[in-house]
Amino acid sequence: MSVFSNYLSPYIEAGILQDVDQTKPSNVYAQLSIAYNQGSVGVQNTTRLFVPHYDGQDLDEYDEQLLYTIWSNKHLQDLIHWFNSKVIPEFTDISYQTINVRVRIFVSKLNKLVNDGLVDKETAIRLHLNLVDTIQEEHNALVNEDLPF
Repeated sequence: MSVFSNYLSPYIEAGILQDVDQTKPSNVYAQLSIAYNQGSVGVQNTTRLFVPHYDGQDLDEYDEQLLYTIWSNKHLQDLIHWFNSKVIPEFTDISYQTINVRVRIFVSKLNKLVNDGLVDKETAIRLHLNLVDTIQEEHNALVNEDLPF
């Protein structure tokens, strides 16, 4: 499953996207790419790679605080928007190395926000760790989606 499984439900219900097998990450990312290319602000600004929302699980207090921090900080919102625009639409088509380069660029930009006093260090560390973990899980799910076991 992808962190974006069930994320597309409102788009599907509105008839904007096709209903696809969301247990296959490649299908989910293909639909996310379509939504993104149609100008979906939700896909552009999603925090799912940074604060994973697993279906049926409540966020812990740290993730709730992290979400609050993101949505109350325009600099973080802009940085997340930048990363999403560089990764989500192309996730199935770009190499893992390219994704890692974009993660490093994100971290450099995040470190600049910390150095400028616009983001606290604890928030930056949590965002970085969540992003790296989520990207790894998403990539593994994508690579292994067609395995028979």
